[in-house]
Amino acid sequence: MLAGLSACSSTPPAAPERVAKVPMPSREIVAGLMKSGREAISQGRLDRAITVFRRISNNYPLAPERPEATLLLAQSLESHGDKDLALIEYRRLTAEYPQMPQASVARAKISDIERLMRLPSGFAAGPVGMYIPVSRINRIDERELFRLHQAAMDTVVVEVARQGVSRSGGLEAGVYFKTDWAPVIRDSLGSLVATAHQGQIQVWAALSIRRMDWIEGRLGWSDWRYDPTSGELVPSDTVDLFHPAVWEYLLGLLIDLAATGIDGILFMAEPPSGAVDGFSSFALRAYQRDMGQQVDPARFHLRPQPALSFAPEFWRWIGWKQREQLKAVDGVLKALRHTYPKLKVAVEVHPESITNPRAALAWYAEDFLDLRHSETDYVAISLLPAQAVVVKPLIESMNEKRLLITGDAASFPKTALSSFPKGSGLIYKDKMTSDSLTKDER
Repeated sequence: MLAGLSACSSTPPAAPERVAKVPMPSREIVAGLMKSGREAISQGRLDRAITVFRRISNNYPLAPERPEATLLLAQSLESHGDKDLALIEYRRLTAEYPQMPQASVARAKISDIERLMRLPSGFAAGPVGMYIPVSRINRIDERELFRLHQAAMDTVVVEVARQGVSRSGGLEAGVYFKTDWAPVIRDSLGSLVATAHQGQIQVWAALSIRRMDWIEGRLGWSDWRYDPTSGELVPSDTVDLFHPAVWEYLLGLLIDLAATGIDGILFMAEPPSGAVDGFSSFALRAYQRDMGQQVDPARFHLRPQPALSFAPEFWRWIGWKQREQLKAVDGVLKALRHTYPKLKVAVEVHPESITNPRAALAWYAEDFLDLRHSETDYVAISLLPAQAVVVKPLIESMNEKRLLITGDAASFPKTALSSFPKGSGLIYKDKMTSDSLTKDER
């Protein structure tokens, strides 16, 4: 037995289990960070101070020191020359801690910075901003919005719906905002609106109301088009705006879209309702009721673009179709504005609406002058500065409608807006070749 005990005693003792490291209490971490941040300020190391105070603001939302940390972050950003980012933090402080003494300091700073950042008098009163395609919606963050604001832009127009690239296994069609009326790919728009508004940037949503690939074909909401080769009507991949159920659907979808807090909606011009489109049963019956005659597409002399040698019956039909589609959209907008009266709406048209009205009516069912009585606030169109002399008298006769010009920065500098009617806006649609929207000080 003694031998056994002796043998056991010669065995080395087992290594003790590794003791888990107890995390430092958050109050001690925050206190240490606050001290480090103040020291960085006193030493003139503003980059370090910004990093430290932003860490407190982002990672410790319940810390009692957070209001002071947010104020010090804003002051450090302002001293560093980043007035736009400082303004965001000052506004965040007043929104989250309105009763704290730091908020009083922030309110005074907001007024001072806004006064210094005002654009020169006489500059265009309309929105000036950037168009964001749907493929980029998840790349818009606070820093990109700040860069846009630095470039004197006050608006982003964000494409919020994705169409099915391929019906056989391609990208899923859907939207990027919360709704029960369409498949939600990701609820991105609401948070983007909140971040943009903190930086005093408007957000407009862009979408087509004629193509919504997520709508099931079995509902029978598709438009019908005439095939000149076969002489038959065939289903289209666009939506029939004459279908009563479509109007109700659009209203529900747009109400959910407006609920995200957006400032405006841009109805995209693509796909258009061309010469061979719009021959649904609802449209044909309505035309016969209103005009007292049946529609016979075979007699319209329908041909591919750019031929305009249509029969007289065609021009009667296309004019009626354009007006009735506009009435349908206006009906939806009137109902939408009962809930969101301040929402701005722009409708996009093709340049031919100005340069070749007859072609625009035939190819796109667009009549620029008919928009003067519509429910929209803006007419969006791609123009060059040299065309201001043509469009100016037209837009000035359109019942206070304003112009929203789309183009790229190379062909349309902001200074060119002075040639257009007062209140005209500009939305850049530059081709984006990098992950960043703004590059090389553009």
